[in-house]
Amino acid sequence: REGIEEFVEKKNLEAAFIMTCVGSIESATLRFPIPKTGPIPAMNRELTYKKEYFDILSLVGTVSLGGCHLHVVLGRADGTVVGGHLVGNAKVHTTAEVVIGESLQEVYVRKNDPKTTFNELEVKPR
Repeated sequence: REGIEEFVEKKNLEAAFIMTCVGSIESATLRFPIPKTGPIPAMNRELTYKKEYFDILSLVGTVSLGGCHLHVVLGRADGTVVGGHLVGNAKVHTTAEVVIGESLQEVYVRKNDPKTTFNELEVKPR
């Protein structure tokens, strides 16, 4: 995650997105929304996987100078998968080949939504 954000900042990309990613990791923290009764926000549950090797099956999300929102699907050696919101950094095991695209018509900004309490994506024209 940190490497992706550094690349976007270095290249001054204002509306970047993950096109594809292949590789493997050996640790990650994922967040899952846990619904509860009542108004938003939902409670979140974070699970950290350490010393476990995964293939990156999918990485998607938006990235801008104001931060990123990434979701990942990870495959285990036994064929099972885990996935969720990628929190913090994942430790690359062998490689992570990340292809990043940019929309030249828009700018991605993040604004705090008092209802959800999260910094939500806002897409603006350039």
